[in-house]
Amino acid sequence: MKDSNRKALAGALIGAAAGAALLVAGAASAQTAHYPNDKRVLPAAHSLPDWNGIWERDGDNVWDNRIPVGQPQVPAYNDEYRERAKNGPPGPRGSAFNSMPGWMSMLFPMDIQISPMQVTIMSENKQPRRIYTDGRVHSEDTLPSSMGHSTGRWVNGELIVDTCCIRDDARLPGGGPHSDELRITERFYLRNSKTLVDEITVTDPKAFIKPWTTEKIWYRRPDWESVEYDREENDRDGRGAGGPNGTADGAPAGDGYGAPNGNANGAPAGNANGAPNRGGVAPLPYP
Repeated sequence: MKDSNRKALAGALIGAAAGAALLVAGAASAQTAHYPNDKRVLPAAHSLPDWNGIWERDGDNVWDNRIPVGQPQVPAYNDEYRERAKNGPPGPRGSAFNSMPGWMSMLFPMDIQISPMQVTIMSENKQPRRIYTDGRVHSEDTLPSSMGHSTGRWVNGELIVDTCCIRDDARLPGGGPHSDELRITERFYLRNSKTLVDEITVTDPKAFIKPWTTEKIWYRRPDWESVEYDREENDRDGRGAGGPNGTADGAPAGDGYGAPNGNANGAPAGNANGAPNRGGVAPLPYP
């Protein structure tokens, strides 16, 4: 074979290999959805509630606002996992609030968008959460992720959600571990036209002696819109910030966002707006 032909063949092979590598790399960003009888079952669009838009949380940026200030916000671990929580390795920085179920404790307003196929929940400093409502199910092939795999169904205007498959290295609010049997169920519903409630129940038969529950409340803000979150602006918890009692990267001890006393803006003993003693964050005259 002539040298020119050899070079041409080598170039073609290298190009094909590179293309195959790109295809494989791209495939890691998606997985096959599984449906009973291989068929989607979509709710009728006209039956879906209008929760679209911006919502502002009530209370502090903590797991459970029903727990008095100063008391631990941790699940009821069994002896083995209590020891792991105390002495085990930490998870990735921020994982307690950037993975489920802690993801539902939000610093910034929540944006909900509903379609027959899924409910998408967004907040400016987090990756989006997708709750599939098209009849798909969890499977043995479902890949673990920080958000888990969430499927939902609409029942009389309420959204019932089941989440599984949380990454092993993700941490729960409070910084503790979980097992591969972690499961999260949620019930979203309107308390009134301006108040949305999410009742969360976390179970883990290997790690907990009883279910761990909380209630998240949001208020509708029809005249709000999301704005960009830029971490580089006023970055109080970045590497080298040098805060007192800091973590390995210099952030002060706190809630996973690097803020002291459980709130995420560094406001003393208060909510995200700096209001003390969990007085709520609603600055407007409604709800």
